[in-house]
Amino acid sequence: MANEPGPVIGDAAGLDHVQRLFLDVGRVSVLGGWVVVTCSFGNPAADAAYVFLGFALLVLGVLLLTLSPAAHQFPWVARVGAVVARAILRYLFVPED
Repeated sequence: MANEPGPVIGDAAGLDHVQRLFLDVGRVSVLGGWVVVTCSFGNPAADAAYVFLGFALLVLGVLLLTLSPAAHQFPWVARVGAVVARAILRYLFVPED
C-alpha cells in the first residue's frame, strides 16, 4: 500500500512479521484494556478482578507496542512475545477452522 510505513526492524521478513504482530496485538490489547477499565469506573456492579484484568491487558498492550521497534535487538524476547501475542489473538478472536 502507498501509505504503509516501511519496516522499522530491517530486511528480515520474519522479524517484520513479528513487528507487525506486536503492533496489531498491542493495539487490540490497549483498546480492550481501556474499554474494560473505563466501563468499570462508576459501575457499582464491576468486580475488582475485571478492573485488574483490564489494566493488565492495557499494560501488556503498551509493552508489546514498545517492544515492536526493538525486536531485532532481543530475538529471544521477540519469540516469547510472539507466542503471547498469538495466544491473545486466539483467545480474543476464535480462528475459524
